[in-house]
Amino acid sequence: MAACTFSHLYEAVGDSALLDAAYNNVLMDLVERPLWEGGTVLHRRILWSQGFRARTEDRTTFRLPGLYLWGIDDRPLYIGITRGSFSKRFSRYIWHPRSQCNLAKDFEAALITDDINGFPVEITEWYARCFGGSKVRLRGAVRFAKEGIASVWFALFPHNSKAEIEELERALVPVAEAWNYRRGLPPLLNVEFNRRNRNKKKVVEKEPPAPTP
Repeated sequence: MAACTFSHLYEAVGDSALLDAAYNNVLMDLVERPLWEGGTVLHRRILWSQGFRARTEDRTTFRLPGLYLWGIDDRPLYIGITRGSFSKRFSRYIWHPRSQCNLAKDFEAALITDDINGFPVEITEWYARCFGGSKVRLRGAVRFAKEGIASVWFALFPHNSKAEIEELERALVPVAEAWNYRRGLPPLLNVEFNRRNRNKKKVVEKEPPAPTP
């Protein structure tokens, strides 16, 4: 199933009930498999802390565009896409020293206690300069910290058609949010971000510069 996971989901795009069933099958298959330990990353959950090694061992997959899922234990946290490559997109999550996961790890205790106010002024000012005041990534780091950053994982579902990647994301996010709601789980980060930014001007984000040593 690993090589055709995206297609398995995309084939159900026109019917929310079928897409819900396909999504559930993908999730169940993911959580029943052990966490990634080496080799291909296809249809495996990769702990974020293993991200660098995973990229080294499966450069082919990381060079591709597609849909990706963030989660913890047996539940999903966020659905995203990249039209470029997973390798480039994951700078915001893992590779950069001030990426979402690194911030969650570095300030975990403070974020759990004080939410977004747990970040040092230096961090919030740096993000304000880089992203025009957007706090989306900072709030993502807060959620990851509160969930338990050590156990946060991601899974990659590569696909070559950018139009189909975007179409699947639009159809899947509400289905995935309903999946969480029925199980009494917290909302996806997608929904949290949309609620906060619904009436705000969209900020076009660029990858941040490396911080000054």
